Amino acid sequence: MFSGLRRSRCPTHHTSANSHYHRNEANQLCRVCTGKSGDSGLSSFLLLLLLASISALAQVPAKDIPGHINGSIVNGQGHPVAFAAFEVRDIRGIKIASGVSDAAGKFAFAPTGKFGNYVLLAANELSVTEEQVTLDTEVREVNFTLPAPSGSFTFTPRATYMVSSRQLRVPEEARKYLRLANREFSRSNLENAEADVERALKVDSSYAAAFSMRAFLRLASRSPAGAIEDAQHAVALDPSDGDAYLALGTAYNLLGEFPKAEEALRYSLALRPDLWQAELEMAKAYYGQGRFVAALYQLDKLSNDFPDVHLVRANVLERLGRGGEAAAEFSQFLREEPDDPRSEQVRRIVAAADSTPSSSSFLSHP
Repeated sequence: MFSGLRRSRCPTHHTSANSHYHRNEANQLCRVCTGKSGDSGLSSFLLLLLLASISALAQVPAKDIPGHINGSIVNGQGHPVAFAAFEVRDIRGIKIASGVSDAAGKFAFAPTGKFGNYVLLAANELSVTEEQVTLDTEVREVNFTLPAPSGSFTFTPRATYMVSSRQLRVPEEARKYLRLANREFSRSNLENAEADVERALKVDSSYAAAFSMRAFLRLASRSPAGAIEDAQHAVALDPSDGDAYLALGTAYNLLGEFPKAEEALRYSLALRPDLWQAELEMAKAYYGQGRFVAALYQLDKLSNDFPDVHLVRANVLERLGRGGEAAAEFSQFLREEPDDPRSEQVRRIVAAADSTPSSSSFLSHP
């Protein structure tokens, strides 16, 4: 409906200094064994001493190999989440390891890499949760609870979009006006689109999709409060309207009410898994809450080459200290959308990054 709205580094493997020690000792052992027969007692003693020293060394853990991490992933009701994704990323958001939980929601891994702080993420189709972990010689347990839409709303995570029974009762004349409104909206003729929406509502004042359409028109005219009012009205008329929840989440993001945006967008994705716009807005909601690694994970799921995807990714990468990659994303946005009202601010950011590579700049409203 709203067509007009606009990954992995392997860890470095380190060669243990003990391997060089073992090779040198092996060479000495060969020399001892090929010595004079009269030195056989001394040779046996030296051999036993060498084997004991090698055994002792083998019991010392290598300092660059962290211990195991295991845990479980459950939903808000405490039920295991089977085949949920999990990832280990460093504090700059670079992926180190990944996998999925088993049928009982359990996961375990022993990543290779240096000791230090990392971010462990767990995710399903609707949400991402994360926790900072320290990798060292200890075996650690990390348990996740994936949030879900609250209230009485129920859903199946991989549900396919179905037309609501309420929508089936809408008169054809109202549908015709809404199709005209969508066409005008895609052409950025907002005034004509709103006139057609009003005609649709005059035919059927309980047409939820018309209120959703008007919510997006309010967003286009930068009236998020009006968009929230219309989107909430649409949800009251038809709780299965995924587009209404998308409009609601987008409006909350514009108002800086990011937890509310995240909640609304979960509903949207539960009802309409095909709405990539909802995934992009979810990344914005994570970004607004300072959850930059989660935001990058969400963006990595998107394959759309859309200008705003580059813009949001650039801001996230800046926050994660990856200025060079951020500048490339900003530049890509400018190539795809040179006349966007935000382009001038983006040009200033790119220019500042070129003159002072270590500087960081962010777009206020990605």
